[in-house]
Amino acid sequence: MIIPLNLQQVKQIIAAPEQYSFWQEAHVRLAINYAVFKECRLALLEITNVFSFWLLDFAPPGADWQLIEAFPFSGIMLNEDFFNTNYQKFTFPFLLSSFAERDIKVIVRSTQPAPPAGVMTALNISGWQQCRADHRLG
Repeated sequence: MIIPLNLQQVKQIIAAPEQYSFWQEAHVRLAINYAVFKECRLALLEITNVFSFWLLDFAPPGADWQLIEAFPFSGIMLNEDFFNTNYQKFTFPFLLSSFAERDIKVIVRSTQPAPPAGVMTALNISGWQQCRADHRLG
């Protein structure tokens, strides 16, 4: 279960993680966007031992890659724009394989149907979420 959170919700969890024990279950992932991550990353690091975090709408322009790489995300959601812009770039498969090496799941949110399973496997994409409209979460 992936639960998208906004800044206020994340700050509440940081302030009192014990009140959110139901979100500490193994099947629950808390999803945050880059702006929330960047603002709260140090406090989030302190609770990664009890919560599992996903990064929504990965890598907006100007994103600090070193911050993303240093944080123990368990998953990343790529939006359709990012996927389409980078799909055929030489470095893209290497980026996704680095996530796979770290056991980071990758899901693409797209209005398009999923590519063949062989393409998804070759790119190290864990899942594909077909959406009615392309919009950002979080």
